[in-house]
Amino acid sequence: MARMLEDLLNDSRDHGWAAGQGTLEQAKLDAAALKWTEVPTRRGGPTVTTLRPVDPAEAAPNSLSAQYGKGAQPLHTDGAHLPHPPDIVVLACATPSTTPTRLWSRKRYGRFVGGLPDFVEHGVFLISSGNDSFFATVSDGGRLRYDPGCMMPCDARSRRAVQFFQEQYESATEHAWDQPNLLLLIDNRRSLHARASATQEPQREIQRITFHLNHEAS
Repeated sequence: MARMLEDLLNDSRDHGWAAGQGTLEQAKLDAAALKWTEVPTRRGGPTVTTLRPVDPAEAAPNSLSAQYGKGAQPLHTDGAHLPHPPDIVVLACATPSTTPTRLWSRKRYGRFVGGLPDFVEHGVFLISSGNDSFFATVSDGGRLRYDPGCMMPCDARSRRAVQFFQEQYESATEHAWDQPNLLLLIDNRRSLHARASATQEPQREIQRITFHLNHEAS
């Protein structure tokens, strides 16, 4: 019997993400059967987190919410501050939400198919990761790594890369949470995502769990 997460992963190969109906508990069971490893996005934190719109004063230090509050967040990958970011992000929304998630993949955009602009590929960023800060590029070992909350541009190319992703925000695809029990699987290696402004929906809650794939699934 086909597993839900396996089907979503296969569907995500076309766009970098895929959506379907299901619950977080079902996703966890499927991931365990597939031998995916749950990984926290913060050292020492839980593997499952509940994402809520919060004001900057209430947000975790160095998080996007600390900078943008309940407003629109920029395109990013999850765990960009980690030496080995998660491969897969699964978002679960039990009740409909009026705040969409924006999604962007280089595979879907005309002249960027097959590669990003040189300044995005090679611009150098300083990644803030506590005492273990390090340098990296957006195209890091063949995967995307980008989060303006923890990545400081260090040269002209990386500053152009920041502008590039700001410009891509408006053309990103919107995923609507318009049904109960929706799951969104995001390939965190190939896609960026962002929350639209939640100022009109402060009660919004989405659960997130992130994984490393096993070798067979990668």
